Amino acid sequence: MTVEEEIRRVDIDITKLKIQFDLYFAGSVPRPPTDRREALEKQVKQLQFNVKSVADRFLYNAVLNKFNAYSELWLKSLRTKEEGVHLHPLARRAALHSAASAAAGGGSNGSAGVGAVARQGHARRGAARGQGPHPDSWRISTCGKDEKTLKNFYESFIAAKDQVGDQKRPSFDAFAREIARHTATIKGQVDCELIDFRIYSRENKVSIKAKPLK
Repeated sequence: MTVEEEIRRVDIDITKLKIQFDLYFAGSVPRPPTDRREALEKQVKQLQFNVKSVADRFLYNAVLNKFNAYSELWLKSLRTKEEGVHLHPLARRAALHSAASAAAGGGSNGSAGVGAVARQGHARRGAARGQGPHPDSWRISTCGKDEKTLKNFYESFIAAKDQVGDQKRPSFDAFAREIARHTATIKGQVDCELIDFRIYSRENKVSIKAKPLK
C-alpha cells in the first residue's frame, strides 16, 4: 500500500468515526467511541513518519487537521453532555453557522496570511481606489491533492508580495501546511469539495481569503 493510499484509508476511517459520534450524540448508541478515537489518533500520528513527498505531506496535513478539528468538537460535545447542558436546536444551528463562517474566513495569522481579510471585512473587488485589480482565485480540492495548482498558487502569492514590497515570504512547505490546515478546518465545518482561495493586495499587504464551494 502506498503512503497516499494509507492517508486516504485514514481519511475514510475519520469519516466513519464521525458517523459513530453522531449516532452517540443523537442518542442512537449508548456509549461514545472514545477508544476508537484514541486508536485512530495514534494511527494518524504514526503515519507522519511515512510521509516523504511534498504532495503526500499536503494530503497528510489536510487529514491531520480534519481529525484535530473533529476531535476538538467531539471533546467539547462530550463535556457539554456530561455537564447536562443542552442547547436549543436553534442555538446549536446558529453556533455551527458561526463556526463555519469563521472557518471560511480563516482563524489565525498563519504564514500565508489566511484570514487577514476576514478581520478587515469583505473588500469589494475594485470598488475603492488603491485596492488594485481583481484578486487572483485558486480552487483547492478537499478530496485530493493537486500539487501543480498549489505551486502556482504559491508563486502567485509570492509575486503579489514582491509587487507590494512585502519581505515576509513563507517557504513553499510552510505555505502548503497553512493552506492544508485551513482546507481541513473548512471541510470539517462545511461539506464541500472545493475551496476558493483568493489573493488580495491592500495597503502594501498581501492576504488570502478562503470560501467553501459546494
